[in-house]
Amino acid sequence: MSKVLSLHDAVERHVPDGVGLLAVGGMHLQNNPMALVREAVRQQRRIRRLLTSPCGALNADLLIAAGLVDEIATSYVGFEHLGLAPAFRRAVESGSLRVLECDEAYITHGLGAGAGGLPFAALPVGLEVSDVCRANPESYRLVEDPFTGTQVLAGAPLRPDVALVHASEADVAGNAVLGGAHFLDRVMALAARTVVLQVERVVPTEQISRHPVGTTIPGFLVHAVVEIPGGCHPTASHGHYRTDEEHLRRYLSLAASADGAQAYVDDYVRGTTEAEYLRAQHPAEARHAREELR
Repeated sequence: MSKVLSLHDAVERHVPDGVGLLAVGGMHLQNNPMALVREAVRQQRRIRRLLTSPCGALNADLLIAAGLVDEIATSYVGFEHLGLAPAFRRAVESGSLRVLECDEAYITHGLGAGAGGLPFAALPVGLEVSDVCRANPESYRLVEDPFTGTQVLAGAPLRPDVALVHASEADVAGNAVLGGAHFLDRVMALAARTVVLQVERVVPTEQISRHPVGTTIPGFLVHAVVEIPGGCHPTASHGHYRTDEEHLRRYLSLAASADGAQAYVDDYVRGTTEAEYLRAQHPAEARHAREELR
């Protein structure tokens, strides 16, 4: 049974308004599922809590700029060498966005616990002396190691209600190959109750079968596949295209103010379809996507 859907239908069916925990894949400015993020903005999908990988970027900042996020669980949101995340910082400083402080190890092992059905994740030794437990008591607990009797830090399992993830390619059943670095995208998909994939291309199952198991996402976890060449723009898609630094700088310049952030959302997201956006901003990839998105 084919799970291939249009961008609009995938978000409409599988990203409910007011979703409890929405996870966005990608790391830094790599493999951000931006087409799905932009469509969530177009459909005004409110997010009670947003979860990023250890290093969120535009995938989080755009949702915050659109005023759709109540809380965020993250260890960092920024644009690497280009600077801080303006909408994120402004929302935190104004008090309109609640932050659940998470360290990188907790996000990694918490998603692993969620994927494995574990009651909690034991975290690396040393974190128990940090302030993260006091900053976010909802997610962390000091517990006794049953083997040594010492105090160790444990984290609650992370089980996203919906995960938006980018992959290089998938077949119609949702079996997917992650291109380049996997970051936490695979474990995020394993932990989530619903997985929506955007891919550069849909390919035959035989092509997916050539890849090792650790580089793939099994189709039984996937609820929707959206074929969107160029859909990570302006972030990179490993093996396909690099970051569009000029566009990212344009976003950062506009999003430096609340009015500018709203103007960006109106001009580049709500005021245009995804096909129009790609045609104007990423024409080399968009020419392959026009028929799919029309």
